[in-house]
Amino acid sequence: MGDELKVILAGYTVDAEVIEKAKRGGSVNPDEFSPECVPAAYARISRDPREIPELRADSRTDVEAARKSNANIIFDMGHKAVGNIATFQFDIIGLSRLAVEELEERRIASGYIEKSQRYIKMKGDFIVPKEYSPIDAVKFRHLVEEVQNRFYLDNVDKLIELQFSKNPDLAAKAREAMSKGVSDKMNRVKNTLEGWGKEDTRYSLGLSTQAQIGTAFSATSLEHAIRNMKYSELAEARDLAQKLFDVTKDIAPSLILYTDPEIFQKSFKGKELHDENFRETPRHMKKVVEETFERLKWVPQLSVYTTKSKGDTTMVRCNDPDTNVMAALLFTNSKMPIEFCYRVAAYMKSNGEEALNFMKAIHQYVTEFDNPPREFESSSQFTYEVKLSSSAFAQLKRHRMMTLLSQDYDTDLGIVVPESVKEAGLEQQLRDTCGRSAELYREFLPRYGKAAEYCLTNAHMRRVLVSINPREINHLSRQRCDSHAQWDIRQHAHDMLYLGKEIAPLALLLACGKDEFAELHKKIYGE
Repeated sequence: MGDELKVILAGYTVDAEVIEKAKRGGSVNPDEFSPECVPAAYARISRDPREIPELRADSRTDVEAARKSNANIIFDMGHKAVGNIATFQFDIIGLSRLAVEELEERRIASGYIEKSQRYIKMKGDFIVPKEYSPIDAVKFRHLVEEVQNRFYLDNVDKLIELQFSKNPDLAAKAREAMSKGVSDKMNRVKNTLEGWGKEDTRYSLGLSTQAQIGTAFSATSLEHAIRNMKYSELAEARDLAQKLFDVTKDIAPSLILYTDPEIFQKSFKGKELHDENFRETPRHMKKVVEETFERLKWVPQLSVYTTKSKGDTTMVRCNDPDTNVMAALLFTNSKMPIEFCYRVAAYMKSNGEEALNFMKAIHQYVTEFDNPPREFESSSQFTYEVKLSSSAFAQLKRHRMMTLLSQDYDTDLGIVVPESVKEAGLEQQLRDTCGRSAELYREFLPRYGKAAEYCLTNAHMRRVLVSINPREINHLSRQRCDSHAQWDIRQHAHDMLYLGKEIAPLALLLACGKDEFAELHKKIYGE
């Protein structure tokens, strides 16, 4: 076995000005190295007219003020994107392959480099789960050491030799390189043959095998990882969450506010951290699904979906988003085949009350600050054509979990005129301005192509094609349907949500602006 799980903070975002000052031998206040400084400066860009370098200098000189700014913007204003500016790198040593699967569930603003069982000869290090009793731990060690690892250690060289014998031409090249003094490290052909042997032998290794991982998270992704894993069913993953928190809490408390109830209450004058979604939803979903299958042991097959199989792979086609989402929820929270999950989901959708009760139960612990479960991504994409101004497009394009395809700006679509401009009697002046801009654009277009668009204004319009899943519509609506959102993008978001709810009322059951969430929740649950 290897040593205890280790989490080492390897690096984090530091203002380049601080690094340069330190390199020149200048005096640097330790607070200036805080990873909170750059996010705090960037958070002020939208409301402070000063240039960014000046904002960064201001943040460095008063880190406590930077922390308060981050806390207010991330929590009170709901702009978690600030947390994506700062990044953290960690050495993670001694984590099992099973727990690695939980760690690497984070996909956005994260990166992982893992010691490969394909290229490195394993030594047999593994973890013994804390959950096991002493007697069972002995049995487990025997399984790993005398069965799983024994197969690997006894046979890895044999399977490597087999690759050499099966590939004589490559083996000859490897030996020729060796005879010329090429080191083992630089002998690529030899490494390839050995890698083929190692990668096949590794199939005997257990999920308890220890790994080494270099990983990077943005502060937002790190916060989500900690918050999620601290309620894991695996003690090892819970330990990892605690260690990630411990090594970052003192240097970036304002960026991981949602991870600790005490820090949260201290920062926001006694407000309670609502962690029910992370704590309760995973096990609650399993319970809901178990009860659903118990109740619906047999259901008829409906024609709303089709399946086709080849080998161990089954392809499913279904154009109903609600059915797709419910099938995914049934699938991930059970061990049933996907075809039966679709059969049950389709039946529930045909029985409106059955489906509504199921989805209400799934949403039970979701708050206005949470996205619904990842299963909501497993759906037919909603595809919209949207005609919108450059101003609205600037906000729509910030949503990453969707496919956004845009045409060039089209002056034939006209312009968007704000109501306030009309009320001020300035509509014609704006139209004249945009008209002259369009004239020059059309003159330049044959000569400069795309560069002619520089002539256009924020009021000019283009067509975009948006393909977005129900989970991201929930997220988009929280931000862009909220009354604090800018009016132009808010109208488009409301229209997208209205059309989406006509097709998938269950998957979008709680989709709304943050300010409407409490009222909608009360309407649905009667609480």
